[in-house]
Amino acid sequence: MRHSKRRAFIRWAVLLLGACLSASALAQERVVRVGVYDNAPKILLGKGGQPGGILGELLGAIAQEEGWTLKTVACVWQDCLDALQSANIDLLPDVAFSESREHLYDFHQTPALHSWSQVYERRGGSIKSMQDLAGKRIAALAGSAQHDYLAMLTADFGVHPALLAADTLEEGFDMAANGVADAAIANYFFGEWHAAKYGLIAAPVMFQPTRLFYAASKGRNGDLLMAIDQRLEQWQKTPGSPYYRVLQRWGASQSPAMAPPPFWWALAALACLLMLAMGIAVLLKAQVARQTRHLQASEAKLNTILDSVDALIYIKDCNLRYLYGNRRVCELFGKSPGELIGCTDDDFFDKGTRARVRKDDLRVIENGERVVCEEHNITVNGKTTDTILSIKIPLRNPQGKVEALCGISTDITEHRAAQQTAHRLAFYDPLTELPNRRLLLERINHVLDSADHASNLGALLFIDLDHFKRINDARGHDVGDAVLCSVAQRLQDITHSEDTVARIGGDEFVILLDDVGRTEEEGARQAMLTAEKVRAALEQPIVIKRQDYLAGGSIGVTLLTPGSKSTADVLREADTAMYRSKESGRNRVAFYEASMHTEVDDRLALEHDLTQAIGTPQLEMQIQAQWNSARRVVGAELLIRWNHPERGAISPEAFIPIAEETGVILRLGDWALQQACKVLAQLKLAGQPYPLSINVSPRQFRQADFVKRVREILQESGAPAGQLIFEVTEGVLIDDLQGSINRMTELSTLGVRFSIDDFGTGYCSLAYLKRLPLYELKIDECFIRDTPGSTDDVAIVKLILAMARQLNLKVVAEGVETQEQADFLIENGCDAIQGYLFARPMTVAEWLGRAAAA
Repeated sequence: MRHSKRRAFIRWAVLLLGACLSASALAQERVVRVGVYDNAPKILLGKGGQPGGILGELLGAIAQEEGWTLKTVACVWQDCLDALQSANIDLLPDVAFSESREHLYDFHQTPALHSWSQVYERRGGSIKSMQDLAGKRIAALAGSAQHDYLAMLTADFGVHPALLAADTLEEGFDMAANGVADAAIANYFFGEWHAAKYGLIAAPVMFQPTRLFYAASKGRNGDLLMAIDQRLEQWQKTPGSPYYRVLQRWGASQSPAMAPPPFWWALAALACLLMLAMGIAVLLKAQVARQTRHLQASEAKLNTILDSVDALIYIKDCNLRYLYGNRRVCELFGKSPGELIGCTDDDFFDKGTRARVRKDDLRVIENGERVVCEEHNITVNGKTTDTILSIKIPLRNPQGKVEALCGISTDITEHRAAQQTAHRLAFYDPLTELPNRRLLLERINHVLDSADHASNLGALLFIDLDHFKRINDARGHDVGDAVLCSVAQRLQDITHSEDTVARIGGDEFVILLDDVGRTEEEGARQAMLTAEKVRAALEQPIVIKRQDYLAGGSIGVTLLTPGSKSTADVLREADTAMYRSKESGRNRVAFYEASMHTEVDDRLALEHDLTQAIGTPQLEMQIQAQWNSARRVVGAELLIRWNHPERGAISPEAFIPIAEETGVILRLGDWALQQACKVLAQLKLAGQPYPLSINVSPRQFRQADFVKRVREILQESGAPAGQLIFEVTEGVLIDDLQGSINRMTELSTLGVRFSIDDFGTGYCSLAYLKRLPLYELKIDECFIRDTPGSTDDVAIVKLILAMARQLNLKVVAEGVETQEQADFLIENGCDAIQGYLFARPMTVAEWLGRAAAA
């Protein structure tokens, strides 16, 4: 009786463990990977790649009843065993039970087939008994139970055959047929099916009665084995069942219970020998003790496994009383395993939780349903449990009647939190926590979809921060991030809760106004008022670490009307209007107009044409001379000119900003640098080594390989580096002062000199002028235009000249067009004059011609 109870517990525990391990599959279709090796008629690869043979078709019938999908994994025997042990397959048919295998695999209870092993030899062979195997070469399936058992059995008889390992039973029979082996061993089914084909006959040597099972990986797929057990028990008791139909189809009217009479005679003789050697009493006692230890160990092992599972696992009877609970359940309820038995949920949960749990449990007990539910239970003490995913399945007896339910409840609190985190990462900006582009597009789509039948219009504000890049480059990403967060907060403070404030790029924000009025006139007015509030808010200093930063913003506005085409169109309109505000001087608001679309198309065409023009005759370098007080040429500036084949001459003021924004300036600047060095080399050969100035863009100057590239071009061209002057703006230097100093110092070691272009229009500071390795300053033409008539301009020019003398810097005045301007500059010590008064820009060829004639 005790033995029966222990076996019942083991059975329940195995089923429970299998249910636990398969719980994560939830309600998905069950795909069962089946290992198939060639051992006809028991198992083989059948039609359509499905398992065939007796055991294959029997498993297919079970799978059809259970709703499984069988996935065949073809393998040889040893590989099949390895795949099963490593869980690369779920089931392996035709596995003989043994104690050693019980440690590696799990088995169901009811054998699928009974078989035995037999020796097969060529006709005329001499094997009549076990002793006749001495010295014989016997082919056996590698890794099979027959191989190991025969080795042990022949050793007990004191005979020592040579066992030859075969990868398949067919290979073993082939070895016997071709004389490589004297005989082969195989199971009864295979031997009877294949012996005649290989010209072999069965020798009167039989051994190892065997029970054959479907095996699963240790600790896995207990639910599969449970289902197989239920079907086998039911079908083997029912004549005409799928079990007997499969046997009949393969030529076996019934499953052989054990072995034929000759086998029993041999077994009886062997038993007599064993009983004489060991004694019946000792043998039975040892077997009982071993089985008892085995059951105790299995019970302890399964309890350990179930207690280590990170889930609440329990069994309730039909009256919803607890029959079992693992460690997690006992800890939750504060009960020992013994105290838990007989308790109900009334002892642990509040009224509302009890009613809901009871309803789900009765669906399992009364209807046999598999229930999956997410729970937030409340205990009798008012404590709310974490988010729990519960899976409850019916447990049936061999007759198919539900006699209990098994529940597996898993804490998915962290999983739900991870889902929420994933949602935030997918739809929100991690820095500002504002909606990102993806969520913004969804909300714009929603507004557009409802625009046709909604009474109110929406609006879109596209905001680009004017000075963020300068702040970010000069003060680092920490300050830049703080600025963005401050801007995000200001935008949220201005807008209403139903509006959407999103960050869609580095320094780009978008505000979606849900309701700006009923008419386009009213909507435009309200949208522009909100945009002005935003602009004014961004105009205020942002204080970070007790330092003020001015971000400012250019804002484009468009309406969302029933006539709006798509989300992309609306965003493009707002973006276009934003660029118009930037072109108008930044820190402005522009409302989208249809004409802007044409301008955008024109701008895009110009960008394309500029890209194509680089390296073609369309782009050329022109030279404008610089003169001293003695009217002698002391230098010149190289200027880029673009002669478009259709548009004609295009001003640098039109295409240089486009090149800067699109990145084309890098190619353009590199080309200009090559041309300048080429001209310097030509002047050197002509004996006219004038210094040449060339403008260097901020993006080009900040490139990490800029110094390396300058060095390469100087070496390739042979130009004298000491005659090359780079003109840079004050803003370039101030944005990253230390980096600029380092880069300028490296270039100065090559001989390159530096000039500050448009001096006085940016952030003038003696502090940085003293630290920079400068050669000259260029006074912007805006200070020259009204001299000497404007007292303010005269004062500024005199101040720049005096400061340059103190710092030992050369000064070049740009835009000199009148003699009065020239006289004033010369009188006040200006080193060089550049302008239409003395020379207009000319082609390089013309300049070289004049230089050669001079």
